[in-house]
Amino acid sequence: MIYKIGRFIAYLISLILFRITITGRENIPETGGALICPNHISNIDPVVIAFATPRDIHYMAKAELFKNPLLRWFFKKVNAFPVNREKVAVETIKTSLKILKEDKLLGIFPEGHRVNPEDRTPPASGFVVFAIKTKAPIVPVHIKGKYRFRSKIEIIIGKPVYLEEYYGKKLSEEETRQLSEKIMDTVYALELT
Repeated sequence: MIYKIGRFIAYLISLILFRITITGRENIPETGGALICPNHISNIDPVVIAFATPRDIHYMAKAELFKNPLLRWFFKKVNAFPVNREKVAVETIKTSLKILKEDKLLGIFPEGHRVNPEDRTPPASGFVVFAIKTKAPIVPVHIKGKYRFRSKIEIIIGKPVYLEEYYGKKLSEEETRQLSEKIMDTVYALELT
């Protein structure tokens, strides 16, 4: 309930602050588990992606946000759960897999932190492993623009990527890394479509 109210309020505020366009909403699977994987340019990204997506998203968020009891309560109410970006805990992995197996949307920013589009950074590769283990598609999302008053922000949602050829296979670290970078290439290529 808090998620839906918060999403609606965020939508109204964003209408005032920015000029947001969303394309590709139809690419979000209507049912079943899926990973929502955007690039990351601002702390505002999760909010904008939340109202760009018709279904609730369960976000993986940096553990530091959960240190304050009030913030911890709030983030849990809006379906976020903590991740230690230095060393991912077993509990985080279990939670991520559980969300996908329960046919929900898992939101992950593969780059792990805010990145200037001109300064791309190698993504973490765990999201690829989640997709293969649960046979869930990865939905690439590109966020383009700068969050300035009345500036144009474009949210481009790409077609789901299914990693069927890797189902049931155990990939090496290098193969997983290459696959994760390929997915991020797809995310950034959306800017050009």
